[in-house]
Amino acid sequence: RILSSFGIALLMILFISCEQEPVSEELNTADAMKASVAAQKSDESIAAIVVKFASAEEDAQFTLLLAALNYAGITSLFAESDQNTVFAPTDAAFEIFLGDNSLTDFTPEQVAAILSYHVTEGRRFSNSVVPKNKPREIETLLGSSIYVNSSAGIDTNDSDMETDASILVGAGLFDIPASNGVIHVIDEVLVPEL
Repeated sequence: RILSSFGIALLMILFISCEQEPVSEELNTADAMKASVAAQKSDESIAAIVVKFASAEEDAQFTLLLAALNYAGITSLFAESDQNTVFAPTDAAFEIFLGDNSLTDFTPEQVAAILSYHVTEGRRFSNSVVPKNKPREIETLLGSSIYVNSSAGIDTNDSDMETDASILVGAGLFDIPASNGVIHVIDEVLVPEL
């Protein structure tokens, strides 16, 4: 009985001291910011976001990606309800890749294969793409894998881990939620072995 009275008294002291301690607004803000990004969704599909970025009056980013999707005949892949994560090359990345060539110098099947190499199944935000330590292997819709390192660098061959592209984390162009997946913008076109 003394023990139970002591326990009750201890609980009352703890309860009273917690009641008197002010709640920090910073703590509430930090907790809100810790909410999982995986819970974020947009009303727009990946295709709609690509179109919006491609038709932006200033700083259009995806005009060549949209052209490549249309040429390959796979725009519907980004409009469907299936959840996918897209590593989306910028126009500058496509310009470097194409050089003096145009999309029509490739067959629609080749372009479709290249674009499929930029897509993986599921909603994969940066916390499940960029590893803390060793490179993370991500299988693409093409069937081949890419490898992402802890600096958000992407390699198409894990044997050397030389960066072939980077997710534009510094520019804030990652974890872009869509109704049917996630977009991470990258600075180079990933080229699979065809």
